[in-house]
Amino acid sequence: MRLVEFLRSFIGDTDNAINNQLGFHSQPDSSGLNFFLPASELKSLQVGQGNTRQKVQLICLNMLAEQGVAETTANGFHIEAEDITGMDGEQAEILDLPPRFPGQFVSTIHGRTGNSGFRVAITASMPEGETPFTRKGPFLYLGSQECYWLTPAELMGLMAWEQHETLTAELRGETANLRLMAELQTAARSGMRIDLSHFERLDVVVPDNIGIIATRMPDGSLQLCPCLGEGSTPDQLQKRWAQIDMSANGGVLRIDNRVVLLDEPRLAGIRNVLANTRIPADKVNEFIATPTAFLDAALVNLEVGFSIRVAGVGRLQYMDFGGLDTNQNNWFALDSRPSPPEVLSGLIQSPEELQRFEDLLQAARAQGASTLTFGEQTIDITNVDVVEKQVTAIKQRLAGHSGLDDEPADESVTLETPVDEEKVKERVAVILKEADAIHTTLLNKTNFATLPASPDWSRYARTPFSHQQEGIEWMLKLLNVALHEDPEDLYRLQGGLLADDMGLGKTYMTLVTIGEYLHRQRSLGQAEKPILVVAPLSLLENWEDEVAKTYNSVPFRDQVVLQAGRDLGRFRIRGAERESVQLASLADESGMLDEQSIRYALAIGPEAGIHRLDMDRRLVLTTYQTLRDYQFSLCRIDWGMVIFDEAQNIKNPNALQTRAAKGLKADFKLLATGTPVENSLGDFWCLLDTAQPGLLGSWQHYRDSWIKPILNAEEQERDLIRIQIGEQLRRTVGTFMLRRVKEEQLKGLPSKTICSGVQQADSQLQRYHPELSRVMSGLQLQAYDAVLDEYRSRRASDENMQGAALAALSRLRSISLHPRLDDEAALYSQDAKQARQYMQESGKLTIVLQLLEQIRSQNEKVILFMMTKRLQRVLKLWLDQIYGLDIAIINGDTKAVASKVEDLTRKKLISQFEAQAGFNVIIMSPVAAGVGLTVVSANHVIHLERHWNPAKEAQASDRVYRIGQQKPVFIHLPTLTHPRFDAFDVHLDRLLRGKLMLKDAVVTPEAVSEREMTSAMGL
Repeated sequence: MRLVEFLRSFIGDTDNAINNQLGFHSQPDSSGLNFFLPASELKSLQVGQGNTRQKVQLICLNMLAEQGVAETTANGFHIEAEDITGMDGEQAEILDLPPRFPGQFVSTIHGRTGNSGFRVAITASMPEGETPFTRKGPFLYLGSQECYWLTPAELMGLMAWEQHETLTAELRGETANLRLMAELQTAARSGMRIDLSHFERLDVVVPDNIGIIATRMPDGSLQLCPCLGEGSTPDQLQKRWAQIDMSANGGVLRIDNRVVLLDEPRLAGIRNVLANTRIPADKVNEFIATPTAFLDAALVNLEVGFSIRVAGVGRLQYMDFGGLDTNQNNWFALDSRPSPPEVLSGLIQSPEELQRFEDLLQAARAQGASTLTFGEQTIDITNVDVVEKQVTAIKQRLAGHSGLDDEPADESVTLETPVDEEKVKERVAVILKEADAIHTTLLNKTNFATLPASPDWSRYARTPFSHQQEGIEWMLKLLNVALHEDPEDLYRLQGGLLADDMGLGKTYMTLVTIGEYLHRQRSLGQAEKPILVVAPLSLLENWEDEVAKTYNSVPFRDQVVLQAGRDLGRFRIRGAERESVQLASLADESGMLDEQSIRYALAIGPEAGIHRLDMDRRLVLTTYQTLRDYQFSLCRIDWGMVIFDEAQNIKNPNALQTRAAKGLKADFKLLATGTPVENSLGDFWCLLDTAQPGLLGSWQHYRDSWIKPILNAEEQERDLIRIQIGEQLRRTVGTFMLRRVKEEQLKGLPSKTICSGVQQADSQLQRYHPELSRVMSGLQLQAYDAVLDEYRSRRASDENMQGAALAALSRLRSISLHPRLDDEAALYSQDAKQARQYMQESGKLTIVLQLLEQIRSQNEKVILFMMTKRLQRVLKLWLDQIYGLDIAIINGDTKAVASKVEDLTRKKLISQFEAQAGFNVIIMSPVAAGVGLTVVSANHVIHLERHWNPAKEAQASDRVYRIGQQKPVFIHLPTLTHPRFDAFDVHLDRLLRGKLMLKDAVVTPEAVSEREMTSAMGL
């Protein structure tokens, strides 16, 4: 049932009455679509008055505004045409958009693309014939009455055509004409139904990025060529670069029957590669290890690797830049026979390695390579089916399934070089001995670490909590040892990992430590080196605010935000050759650099005078992206301390920003993160290897010691093994990591109680509250049983039921929330009475309604967590009507930083929620409970729809349980049960509790998988 029909059933009125009286008026303009109401009517609607349709539309528009899609205007909202065309069916139904265009487009092409008279005429084709049309914003008009809603592809194609129509004859050159056809072809491939006449035979390509193909020359050097990812060979491209004006903002390449459209960023990438086409033989290893010394990572995709060929040999081999394995000796053995894909089962032993291989495989196929190098092996990837079969088997093995690796090995599969097992054992023994020795030496140094002096708290605006004082002293002790180490020793003590739970004040503790470091240096007459903080963009303003709040007298000379739009332009040298190019060209035969001859992209060193970035006592705040783009300048600076906030951003050892982080020079590096392990134990190794190289040994040593035991464990024992490994690893890291949780440290915090509707034996984690449990009945029970009956009926006659099981699981999940959730329009209530009726159709929402009544009677606030946006919308409508509220909805896509003063950001929405005295409700997605989100005005949390990752759920709950919380906190877990057997909620709760949480272990629990849920429910 469409929304209009539903509303008509209530008011019994005409279409005209519905359009003019009930909904927002809508009017397209050249840029998009405006939704508006008379000012007085909009004002009344915003305080809870108005009809149902207007309220539902306002909810939808506000959600779009929170996501940065809709922009508020004086009397409504404006949405760009691109966003309107990309809306889903639910949003289109609510906002009453017209139907999609059912016809197709026909082009008539006049002239040749090389002539200024070239023109394309486009008409709309309907069953009754071709007709001219007009476009306004996201709508297509046939005559004055017929209006249709364009798709993104149709809008893209028509806008390109309209832009070409405005060009003067002088501007209609071959490049502009071919660009139009390329864009129309791209639109057609994206779904626009358009007949392009003889241009249908063209293969139009828009490169995602610019890669590299390298040809190994007879003298051992490399000849670089840009790779466009569309199958062209270096020889083909070399003959056609003259087609492009390299000084222009874009261009078009014609290669046989292909047209390659290049925008300005892609053309800049091509220019960058063509300016560095030859890598001398003695620089090849340096190029492979550090490609950013030769090419600009902002213009050329260097994240995954490149393809290489030997001159005269057509076959391409895909290779990795840098990587974890540094002992590869034969990068260019293209004349040897590649290993078959079956060897992958022995090379890939962890999820990290599998993900890395899949990334390389995707890039290799895009570049047309027939082999790729992985784990010191050259792998044949020509047979797609065989490779995919191996990858699938490895995924199953890593997930705990039996797969190809359980079968006998194919004896016909042999490696090119026999392995000398005794030499391997000997080499492994030496590696283990070295790793253990470095680890023991580092731990011994921390055993004798002392606190040089207690901080003088009169210098600080805030007095620390006891746990913060402990954290500051931990950092100062490590720092004290680091300052007495030999700076040239690779394995000197040089850093630590602050992995405290969120909300314990990591930023404050870090700033105090920085202040003490600068004070020590000043009192000893030693250099007060600059300080670098690397953080996500959304946290830079937070660091600036915390500096102002922490010190009575700020110890810094000044603060620099090294970011585009702030201070980056002050320190970037105009006209200077890009630093990475200079590094490559100025290195001598031994790889040494004459630093006096280098001009960096940033103003650094005494020669820059007062304009230098690296001034003493300066605090430099920057992002991980800026660190990546200016790593050579930043790595040249001798920093006092380097802080990595939200350090999980450098968990991938192959990412360029991670390599840049490892290369920074500092007296002390501190990595701060509340989630040291987000996805796998590989994250943890990379973080510790950045903070304290050598502590956990090489990646191979770490993988064999800590990751393989988990992967090799039986599935039913894996969670227990994960915990045991986490405890052991925590002890191994020792003092180099500080990890505390709020429950143990914030003694002044009120109590936190987790209240569950599921009876369980373990009462330490949760308390059973029978009022949080309700047996499904009526329509909900009928719908739930119908899904199970249908599934069982199908299973009796169909052996392959995996897809059906997942579909049934999804429907049971939805029905457990509300039996009619799939029919959103039918749930739009007219008033509070009807809202209560609709909520009471769901046993779970009946529990929520009772909880809200209790919370309101106590004059307190509550967060409702759920992920389904359909449920968010109807629940806001119902609760607004019942309680007279204007409930905010915060999803993970709500903007973190405002681009305009009036923008609705998370911080502003939370401030509005907290500003209202007494009872209030806010709806959030657990995904939104991310960086820097604190809501201590609420002391109740209701997980209406539970996240399947227990760590994410705990993170969401703890948004109310932080410093500043004054009231006892209650986490409510309402549960819907079945009268005869365990229902969806009960199974999910049991699986979540089975993912044991350990407060101080390194390893976080895995999320509940769909396979676990389907298995638990017998699907």
